[in-house]
Amino acid sequence: MSHKNNPKRFALNMSAAQFTKFYIMHLLQVSQPMISEQFKKEFKKLTKNWIPAPSTLLDTLHDMTEEGLLYRKEDYKSHDKKRQKVYWYYLSDAGKEEFDVLKKRYKILFEEQIDILNKIMKEVYR
Repeated sequence: MSHKNNPKRFALNMSAAQFTKFYIMHLLQVSQPMISEQFKKEFKKLTKNWIPAPSTLLDTLHDMTEEGLLYRKEDYKSHDKKRQKVYWYYLSDAGKEEFDVLKKRYKILFEEQIDILNKIMKEVYR
């Protein structure tokens, strides 16, 4: 992701897929393993009204696994009820390193957006 001004992106200058990847890494730093259903719940808690599209979430998880940022294990959703098989996702060492890099890079973007939003709130909503 380039930090340069992209006229097609305003908010955070990042795509939904990039934010999804970043937040998945954060969630797995805090609590792992997780299944896709848990990621959806965590996104909803964060944003209240937005979760990544199912295809975005699953594609991102797949791509991150292919890139070696995550690894997954097939297991049951619940060992009490061995009906539903799911993939449990874990952050790999490479994923932890990548997250440290992204945290530094995205902090600048987040701070810029906070400044813009604060100015808008002061100017428009005096």
